Amino acid sequence: MVDIKQITVKDSQFIKEGKPYYFVGANYWYDPLIAAKNIGDRDRLIKELDLMKDLGIDNLRILVGAEGDGGDSKVYPALQYEQGKYNKNLLDGLDFLMAEMRKRNMYAVLYLNNNWIWSGGMSEYLKWNGYGEVPNPFLEQYTWDEYMNYTKQFHSCKPCKEAYYNHLRFIIGRTNKYSGIKYTEDNTVMSWQVANEPRVLMTPEHEKSFASWLNETVNLIKTLDPNHLTSTGTEGKHGFLEDIDMYKRLHANKNIDYLTLHIW
Repeated sequence: MVDIKQITVKDSQFIKEGKPYYFVGANYWYDPLIAAKNIGDRDRLIKELDLMKDLGIDNLRILVGAEGDGGDSKVYPALQYEQGKYNKNLLDGLDFLMAEMRKRNMYAVLYLNNNWIWSGGMSEYLKWNGYGEVPNPFLEQYTWDEYMNYTKQFHSCKPCKEAYYNHLRFIIGRTNKYSGIKYTEDNTVMSWQVANEPRVLMTPEHEKSFASWLNETVNLIKTLDPNHLTSTGTEGKHGFLEDIDMYKRLHANKNIDYLTLHIW
């Protein structure tokens, strides 16, 4: 069994075995799909992991979500195809992926939701809980403003949030069937991320409900797994109405271990 070391934070620095930890990473969100039992391509997975390791890439950002039944512009198959119901092939793929990464001394940043429709995400939770059809902005009849106005309801939707929190409990509480190691005890996990690019949407008035949801989520993740790092997965200033003070306010929670930003 590979003895992979925990990544921590001290004085604004990632630390591994008492020394600064630097890494080259890749956004490899679809990896559990490639690793999926029966429907994936594990030969391809092994080749790609080996290639990345040879190139010095040792940190992968991976989607542990994808909700809904596919359709226009959405990931298919989805991990959670109905609320609370999971594709067993994809769960097996996630376990296989994490076990293979552990063998190579690679680290995973696992993000658990998505602000955007391409993997279902927050809008799918709203659809599941009676908010009507999602205004898909990839279809001609809808705009991005309509989509974002719809999606911002997630942060104040009690049944949506509870379903999402149940997802966190399910994934974070999982034991890897290949390694036999609980995810909370597996240092292949560098960190959990709340979501891909969670945003304050459209107006400053949305900040209150967003802040409540973000703090509840971060605190729950840290309660479920105090051993690993937690971050939000946000884009930086761009995700907070271009207001850097709002970004700072919403990242003041002591359970957020490090900040993120996306540069396009």
